[in-house]
Amino acid sequence: MKVIDKQVYIVGFRKTDNGEWETSGQTYGNQIDAQAVINKLSKETQQQLKLFKFGRAIPVE
Repeated sequence: MKVIDKQVYIVGFRKTDNGEWETSGQTYGNQIDAQAVINKLSKETQQQLKLFKFGRAIPVE
């Protein structure tokens, strides 16, 4: 079985410095799309925003 690596980007938000990061559950396949969402949200909300990147292995059959 071959395994490939795929990057997944998630936008997180929190209200205070000590608060836990939350997400909407939406994932993005590339960093450009995720950064565009952060840019849009930063104009609409006062919450802190952060981009998280995760890698995952997907089996290829």
